[in-house]
Amino acid sequence: MQSHEVLREVYDQANVKQIAADLGLSLSLIYKWAEPTDELGSGTANPLDRIAGLIKSTGDERIVQWICQQAGGFFIINPKGLWPHPLMLVPATNRIVQEFADLL
Repeated sequence: MQSHEVLREVYDQANVKQIAADLGLSLSLIYKWAEPTDELGSGTANPLDRIAGLIKSTGDERIVQWICQQAGGFFIINPKGLWPHPLMLVPATNRIVQEFADLL
């Protein structure tokens, strides 16, 4: 999912006028953030795109950690697996999960 699509979904659940007032920005700018920024779209770079660019440019995960803290959570980097996962584990895992579900 792209950033403008995330914002569009958030706007469906939120009061966009209140967002604009809280941020001290125009309503039109808030709506432009929910439009694609490619040649066909008339959107503008939104805060999500800018944060992603900042993280990519700096390579510093503290930015993500701070955002997660603001949302009441925390950030954990996915571990890099050095071993391949055998395909036979998928059906076995499904069986175990199903057996546990049946037990409940």
